[in-house]
Amino acid sequence: MHPGDTLTVTAKSGQAAYGDTVHSTVFLAAGRLRMMTPVLEATVTIACDARPGTYPVTRTAAGAEGPAGHPAHWARLHVEPADEAARRACRDKVKKIPPPDREEHWPADDTWPQSEWDVRTFQAGNRITITDNDDEGMDGDITLNSPAFTDRPTLRGARAVLTATTTLRCDAAPGLYIVYRHDVDQDQGHSGKPWARLRIAPAARASACSTQAAAHSSRTSRTAVVAWTAGSVLLIAAAGAALLLRARTRRLNSG
Repeated sequence: MHPGDTLTVTAKSGQAAYGDTVHSTVFLAAGRLRMMTPVLEATVTIACDARPGTYPVTRTAAGAEGPAGHPAHWARLHVEPADEAARRACRDKVKKIPPPDREEHWPADDTWPQSEWDVRTFQAGNRITITDNDDEGMDGDITLNSPAFTDRPTLRGARAVLTATTTLRCDAAPGLYIVYRHDVDQDQGHSGKPWARLRIAPAARASACSTQAAAHSSRTSRTAVVAWTAGSVLLIAAAGAALLLRARTRRLNSG
């Protein structure tokens, strides 16, 4: 590697755990392993002032960062020499490096969400299930809202897993949406804490919405036909009564 190089650290199942951090004295910053099915990945950059040599890369278990953490030796990397011109170019380069993409991709058969950045793609109009694996004993105490939801679902469950269902808005534009969490003791005027994210697929939006719109239109049409029929019966009955009244009036006058 050379100063300024960006590399992706990859760990297969069993080699590390989600949320572990990887460190080295030549990294610009530590990297956190995120789920990118089927592997865990972290993105790191070699610091511009890194000197030539071979350096250890260590891994710290998730939740054990800080003085109490016990980093384990995990890998090694070699940094090639760089002159001062290359280091100046490196410093200009790293200023332009965009922040790492935080989206994660979990297995499709895992419940959603597995993390705050477990982004799954749905179609507008879908009925979806939301699962919370971390709030045992909070049945009915957590509500969720999102600009993509048609309502404000409540997480419920008697055991460790809480679930809720909601429908995605038919008119939700394609894009990324945040799901906000509200706890029972939280000020109801508070906007909530970002808790999950989902994506509305652009290609399927029209078909999903048109299906729902057609169903709604069909229900409206049937209601209109029933109303029109009932109204017609009343009008016919009223017209018949008026004709009978006029006929009776003529007979009385002629008598």
